[in-house]
Amino acid sequence: MPAAAPQSAPAFEGIYDVPETARYLQAAANGERLYPVRSHTLIRWIRRGVATPELSGVGGRELLIGFEDVISLRVIAALRAAGVSWREIERSGEWLRTATGAARPFATAWLWAGQGEVFADWCERLVSASRQGQLVLGMLREYLIPIHGLTFSPETHAATSWEPVERVMLKPTIQFGSPCVTGTRIPTRTIAGMIEAGDPAEWVASSFDLSLEEVQAACDWEARLGSG
Repeated sequence: MPAAAPQSAPAFEGIYDVPETARYLQAAANGERLYPVRSHTLIRWIRRGVATPELSGVGGRELLIGFEDVISLRVIAALRAAGVSWREIERSGEWLRTATGAARPFATAWLWAGQGEVFADWCERLVSASRQGQLVLGMLREYLIPIHGLTFSPETHAATSWEPVERVMLKPTIQFGSPCVTGTRIPTRTIAGMIEAGDPAEWVASSFDLSLEEVQAACDWEARLGSG
């Protein structure tokens, strides 16, 4: 496996606190049903060092989470939901860091889970991170569970965006990483706030050149955040 290119933080990268991150993970599609995540859960994971080792000893108000950290925690939640043990997650994370040089390996590769292992679709090859990068048969892919909603840079392999639900996206270079309607710079909270204030959905959609489905998706997402 070739080493990943050095990663640099994008300008205006989103920064999140732990409760905010927990709400995003919880509100994501199937988040509540597959693997419920609360603030105390994320703090335990951070202290364990499996997502971002350098944050393991950071406490108080200084404990802020970058976009790639959010993605790492999202991927770990998906792996746990797929039945991957902590031992396999930790072993896979250690091997990926060594093999790729990436500080946040769970935010750099298109990961798959299955049979209690972690697999990486890296450079057009399917390998088992749980087994130190051993190549596996491509036919196994159809039996694995992909971690959907993520896009990656073709140069650095780092996550560049996350679509937690259809038509809603987080991208660190847009609106400081706040949830926006996919393909736009329009925060979902702006749309939901206007609807809550009494503006007709048709008027809001016309004002922002959005479809009614996009307006509804923004409102549904904000409602999911509020109920978390």
